[in-house]
Amino acid sequence: MSAPRTLLITGIGRRIGEQLAAHYLAQGDRVIGSYHTHTEAVARLEAQGLIALPCDLTQAADIASLVTCITQTTAQLDAIVHNASVWFDDATCATDPDKIHALYAVHVTGPIALTLQLHAALPAQAQRGQAGRLVAFITDAQCLSGGSAHAHYFASKAAAESAARSLAKKLKPHTRVNTIAPGLIMFHPHDTVTERQQRLSLNLLPFEPSPTVIAQTLDYLLACPALDGARIVVDCGYTT
Repeated sequence: MSAPRTLLITGIGRRIGEQLAAHYLAQGDRVIGSYHTHTEAVARLEAQGLIALPCDLTQAADIASLVTCITQTTAQLDAIVHNASVWFDDATCATDPDKIHALYAVHVTGPIALTLQLHAALPAQAQRGQAGRLVAFITDAQCLSGGSAHAHYFASKAAAESAARSLAKKLKPHTRVNTIAPGLIMFHPHDTVTERQQRLSLNLLPFEPSPTVIAQTLDYLLACPALDGARIVVDCGYTT
């Protein structure tokens, strides 16, 4: 059995982040999770051993405080998973420009700052050319093709893809930086049967995969030492 790893996962309060945290806790890994709002999911994960820390990624002071708390909690950090995300359409952004700032702060500038500050506080090491730390950005399968109603959202996720490539070059060889780009992973409870069927009809593989497939992809990134600056699309073959 391999030694337990220490992972930081942002945005563990719901959906993919919650399931990723539960997945690695079940494997016996040490999981530090950041959250914006303390939800019932966070409480459940804490009962399972999660180290839960609050952080608003739009606030520089919160990021610095999170880094301090992490360094006081552990001397080892094997992976950083930038999962925290916000979803605002263009109509919302047009009436509230702060939402535009939030998109870029949560998806791009916050993760860059967090990655670099954690490397300064807890430097990663390389052995025989292999990186000692994985950084993974959770982006979006459609962010390079865009969408007519979510220009700011997709632009911020595309910027996260670019940030990952830059960080991979900046932090080599001690840190690998890759992206996972999900398509449909899980429906929302309010999605109707018709909406679900219409969405699934756009996939070559017409099923709702669940966050398990993101955990499987992250497992692969953790296990394969030769992936750096790579993008893995997990979208069941979305066709438009």
